[in-house]
Amino acid sequence: MIEGIKLKGWKTHYDSSFEFGKGTNVLVGQMGSGKSSVMDAVCFALFGTFPSLQSRRVSLEEVIMTKPHQAEEASVELAFSYNKKSYRVERKIKKKGSTEAKIWCEKKVLAGPKPRDVNQAVEKAIEINYNLFSRAVYSEQNEIDSFLRLTPSERKTKFDELLDLQRYDVVRGNAVTASNRFKTIAKEKAAIVKEQKDSWDKKGEKELLKRIEEKEKENKELEDKAKEKALESEMLTKESKELEEKEKEFRKIKEELSGKTAAKAELEKTIKETKKEAGKKSLDEIKKEQETLAEEIRRLGKKILEAKGKEEAEGKKKVEFGKEAALSQKKAEELNKHLEEFKELGAECPTCRQKLEVKTREQLVQETEEGIKKAASKLEEALKKEAEANTVIEKLKKELEKAMAEKEKTREEEIKLEQLKEAIIKLVEKETQTENVAKEISILEKRFKEIDFNEKELLEKRKKAIETKAFAESAKKEIKANCQLVKEMKTGIEKIEKTKKQIEKWEEKIKILESNSEKMGFFVNSLIAAQAELRETLISTINEAMHDIWQRIYPYKDYVSAKMDVEKGSYELKAKEKGGNWVRVEGILSGGERSAAAICIRIAFSLVLTRNLSWLILDEPTHNLDKNAVETLGKMMQLHLPSIVEQVFVITHNDEMKKAASASLYILEREKDEDAATKPILVPIEE
Repeated sequence: MIEGIKLKGWKTHYDSSFEFGKGTNVLVGQMGSGKSSVMDAVCFALFGTFPSLQSRRVSLEEVIMTKPHQAEEASVELAFSYNKKSYRVERKIKKKGSTEAKIWCEKKVLAGPKPRDVNQAVEKAIEINYNLFSRAVYSEQNEIDSFLRLTPSERKTKFDELLDLQRYDVVRGNAVTASNRFKTIAKEKAAIVKEQKDSWDKKGEKELLKRIEEKEKENKELEDKAKEKALESEMLTKESKELEEKEKEFRKIKEELSGKTAAKAELEKTIKETKKEAGKKSLDEIKKEQETLAEEIRRLGKKILEAKGKEEAEGKKKVEFGKEAALSQKKAEELNKHLEEFKELGAECPTCRQKLEVKTREQLVQETEEGIKKAASKLEEALKKEAEANTVIEKLKKELEKAMAEKEKTREEEIKLEQLKEAIIKLVEKETQTENVAKEISILEKRFKEIDFNEKELLEKRKKAIETKAFAESAKKEIKANCQLVKEMKTGIEKIEKTKKQIEKWEEKIKILESNSEKMGFFVNSLIAAQAELRETLISTINEAMHDIWQRIYPYKDYVSAKMDVEKGSYELKAKEKGGNWVRVEGILSGGERSAAAICIRIAFSLVLTRNLSWLILDEPTHNLDKNAVETLGKMMQLHLPSIVEQVFVITHNDEMKKAASASLYILEREKDEDAATKPILVPIEE
């Protein structure tokens, strides 16, 4: 039994929960309210797919909610029980990422997160697969009477598909193809045997044996010549290597001699340039000049230090004079402020804040004016001294810069003298090196003359060694080619012998293939008989179930039974009148009666093909029914159908079908103009 399902981000369902029970569960709502998507979710939770997804009418990504907002994932959680065990399945579809799934049984994880593993676990748990579920349990929207709307030939195909009988046609077709193939192969092999026998040439076989003998003799002569040339090439190669050793020494000495000569020329050039650079100065003269320059650098350094000291002292004086000027200026500003206050009528004492007498005020004005003059005099004197100090500082800076420039110039002259001194010292070393290199050149020239090496002789021996080696290699290749040819000719002889034997085997196989083709014909006839017998057995079982179901769900007495007949290769659904006469459902019965017949066959298929599951899902079963037929169908589903099928789900937009509910009734509401999400409302069932 399906106990409940939770949908999040699934199509129009933002967060919907449903609880179901035994009997008829009805979901009512207007078009686009999200009714069918609930049963799609049930199917998807169980098998990872549902009819419109399986047929690619929708994609997996289109299942994820887009209105009123775009969700990142969709999830379904289904709770169901089977064979006294409780199960829970969760599946998630992610906009970015792979689909995930898990299944629990009594709080124990059975499989996950791979969807395929969960599919297998569900099929094992409820003992049916998706194909059987979609054929026998789940009736898609407006498909409840689809069997009645089919043509006779279409109905046969559909019923054979539902009963899984079409696979016999496939096997029979394959068997016929195999039988024809056996015949074709036997015919082809017989033609090959005839061709081989017709093309047989004994004279050609003798000529092939003669050519093998000639090539083997030719190979023997080539092998002797190749050995002779190989020995000659080996001797010449040895002599060439001895000459190559002399050549190595010859070229080595030649290279060394060339290098030493170049080194000597470079040393002589360096000595000449160094002498020109040094001029006529001796080392002693250079040392004396260095001492004089060092003394001058020390003197200038001392002078620079003294100048820096004086500059620093004058700088301090300048700062003091600046401070004194600032104080004098501040004093004058304060006195000027007091003077303005004293000159005003009703002036007050700046200390006690009492009004001053005229005489006292005049005396204070006079004293303040004298103080201002003194402050101005001090300010002028301080500014003058500050300016004089600044002039001294500028003069000292110029003297300091001049002394530093002189010191830098003297330092450069000292460096040049040091470089000249080093050049003169190196000059002596270079002269010694030149003498040593000249001695080495003399030794190498003597060794060069002593080597007995003839380059022309080496080239001739090397050329001859290559030619003899090439002849030997060519002979080997020719021998190898001849051997390959002999091998191929011998293979040809072997093939001739094998062909003789093969012809005998083919003749035996042709007999076997002809026998297999005959046996395959017997097998095809057996398949036809087995298919007919199985069809008859299944239809008989379904008719027994339909008779029992009709008695329970049809509320009137005018028709007492229903069955399915096979007439001239077509399937006909019939109802039995009270008088015993069988009539065609689609030709005689009313809309409501036809719906009862369609429901009857649906339930029969469900009971026969899925014995223990006892579920039935009907999407929009009132399609093309009038008001009376709808009322009859609703009563049948409420009162009679639950006694046959444990759990029924009805998805409908017809409010009249609310009366069919015996387990749960949900009204699905959705403001489509606002692109709102689906709102499932559980309502009480009317007694």
